[in-house]
Amino acid sequence: MREGTNVGRRTRPAVIGGIALSAVMLSQVALVSPAMAVTGLTRTVGTSASNSVAKSANAPCATGTTVIGGGGFVTGAAGQVGMDIMLPLWDGTGFSVTGREDETGTSANWSVTSTALCAPAPSGFQVMSGSTGFASNATDWVTVSCPLGTVALGVGGAVNGASNSEVVLEQLRIDTSSVTVGGAEDGTGYAGNWQVQGRAMCANQPAGYERLLTDSAYDSVSPKSLTLSCSPGKKVHGVGAEILGGDGQVRLTGAYASSSTAVTVSAAEDEDGYSSTWKVRAFAICAT
Repeated sequence: MREGTNVGRRTRPAVIGGIALSAVMLSQVALVSPAMAVTGLTRTVGTSASNSVAKSANAPCATGTTVIGGGGFVTGAAGQVGMDIMLPLWDGTGFSVTGREDETGTSANWSVTSTALCAPAPSGFQVMSGSTGFASNATDWVTVSCPLGTVALGVGGAVNGASNSEVVLEQLRIDTSSVTVGGAEDGTGYAGNWQVQGRAMCANQPAGYERLLTDSAYDSVSPKSLTLSCSPGKKVHGVGAEILGGDGQVRLTGAYASSSTAVTVSAAEDEDGYSSTWKVRAFAICAT
């Protein structure tokens, strides 16, 4: 694979391609000052019509709240629809997910659902943005850092440039103080230029903050799905996901808060299948 080059961005995080994580991994950061809980946290959902055209779904936040995390999932046409845009709305009033069919299309009906995690703006809340330049790299990614002293709660990302899902959004990674968003051209490649867009939703560390991750099996079975739960007494504040080893031939079909305390991530190979091994990883940002 060719690697993208972005001036000033961090090196893409290394992954353990051949080892499945058998246990949930957890990271916490040291408190600089007493942490406050994020109050008034709610989860909202918006679902599109079910048909065979490109479409978006917005999950709205209530008046007086802002989106601090989000995600979505596709129902139907597994592996032939890419969630190419998964971003908080520019004014913070919700989370939006756009689904598009691959270049061969499908006659099946499908829908897209967006989920938003909303709350009154937490202490220190800021949304940070970054993007790559437009290029025709086989893969590309961007890392967006949170302001010093804050942590990442949520991640949003998009792959822009193709008119259909010929570029796969395959990485929405949340680290403690940054997010990394990555994309890859699909199995047939893409001749045009495209870019990756990333957003990090950051805030002062909330009380009980934890970053959890877990992996599916590392094999050639499709589809794959896994659910990751917060520690007892904690709620989901942010969602992340990534496909490892898919080479653009595996699409995320879900990365969302399936309840107030759990994250579900799923993926499926494209219509031609994929003979190599791959896995999907789920991230959950939780706090009290």
